[in-house]
Amino acid sequence: MYNLPKKHIITGAPGTGKTTLINLLKDTVPCMDEVSRRVIIDEQKNNRNGMPWEDIHRFTDLVFELTTKELLNSNTLICDRSLLDLEAYLTVANKPIPNYLRNFPYKKNYHTTVFFAPTWFDIYCKDAQRLQEFEYCLTLEKALLEQYTKKGFEIIMLPKTSVTTRKKLVLETIV
Repeated sequence: MYNLPKKHIITGAPGTGKTTLINLLKDTVPCMDEVSRRVIIDEQKNNRNGMPWEDIHRFTDLVFELTTKELLNSNTLICDRSLLDLEAYLTVANKPIPNYLRNFPYKKNYHTTVFFAPTWFDIYCKDAQRLQEFEYCLTLEKALLEQYTKKGFEIIMLPKTSVTTRKKLVLETIV
């Protein structure tokens, strides 16, 4: 996995427009969909508890396993979130960070410039896989910024503007 092209990250708290941006970027560059949402959908469909608001350890293990498999896809250039997001979720939940995350070679797999979608009240909405209150999203946003900064990533804040403007910023930066 370590010799494949590094992936660009788009991250942020739930409901900040990341997936909308990823879906628009797919027309131009290969993107990896958010693994967390797929894990939650599968856990809900099969009546299991691997969700961040239930068994966060199971959720973390499942997301890590699926994400590491998908990182092997050399065609992917942009990821909706990264494994480092799991560390932020665990920090907010006051849970220990497993060694497999703590020791993961983030900078060997991801570009050090990260696109960050800030919390945005005007576009936030709950859904079946996004049960968090907006206030939780603000707390998670702070934890995400701290984790990425602590690991030495450079943050580019995406403006609270149209998705096409956000797409243009991302593409101009990565090309």
